[in-house]
Amino acid sequence: MIVTHPLVLILAVLLWLVSPGVARAERVTRVEYLSVVNDVVAELAPRSAHDAVAIREAYAPYVASLTLDTFDDIEEGLATGGLVPLPEDAEWFNVRVRREGGSPIGEKDVLHQARYVSARTAAIGCLIDVASRIKSGPIEITSLVRHLGYQNELRSTNPNAMTDVPTHALGLAFDIAIVNTPLPTVLELEDVLRDMSDAGDILVIAERQQLVFHVVPQPSRLGWYTEVYARAINGAPWGRMVDDDRVLTPTVSAAIGSLRISVTVEAEDIAAIADGGLTGYVARLGAFLSSTWHSMSPWTFSLTAPTSRTL
Repeated sequence: MIVTHPLVLILAVLLWLVSPGVARAERVTRVEYLSVVNDVVAELAPRSAHDAVAIREAYAPYVASLTLDTFDDIEEGLATGGLVPLPEDAEWFNVRVRREGGSPIGEKDVLHQARYVSARTAAIGCLIDVASRIKSGPIEITSLVRHLGYQNELRSTNPNAMTDVPTHALGLAFDIAIVNTPLPTVLELEDVLRDMSDAGDILVIAERQQLVFHVVPQPSRLGWYTEVYARAINGAPWGRMVDDDRVLTPTVSAAIGSLRISVTVEAEDIAAIADGGLTGYVARLGAFLSSTWHSMSPWTFSLTAPTSRTL
């Protein structure tokens, strides 16, 4: 049985009404377009509310350690590897950056716009993975990294910037435009993001005020998405994250200039770790944490999070 997305049916009717002979998304009126988009956001509202709480609970402990306070912190991050730029040939990865028009990236600091087209390695890897699943056209990005001062400036015009866990200022979030994106791509994006959220890969909020999909990697996927970035940049395939039934609980302590790791494993079959799966996971997670930094030195933080071993 073929299951059709209900909004696809709405779109088909709208296209038929506007142009019976030629079904072209650009012929839908703005009112009709916004009506369908509003339905998308409303449909995702329960998930958005749930994931907003999940983001706060997951990342709140690391705000003091990871927040980029000023533009100089972004500059330092790019210089030291704590942040990485989106590849210049982003459209090859099915990603388009909004550099002008309404709500462009870095709109509060256009002079340094190029520096805002960056994020933590795991966030860029996550973005590339999302974009690779969209077949109807490129996705448009309106925001990646911000510093906290920039975030505070936005609060006067963007209610979504009022948060105690500023994931953009952590370098761990990206916004995908809904408005000005063809409706078939909006609907495909909704399905892809829902599937990835269900799989435990991402946390997503459909923002009604700004009409964007706000996406943050799940903490347990940070190591995986760091690997996705490395593979994508080198032109290698990355497949999909695969979980198994053994749950491993690593405890990692990272410090500027060094990495100290202690691991506590909780699994029914301890002997199963000998195949190297845990070592590979800790190596990837350690690479991510060792690339994080803060202007105050020295600093340390600990991360304890359940995750699943990758095969």
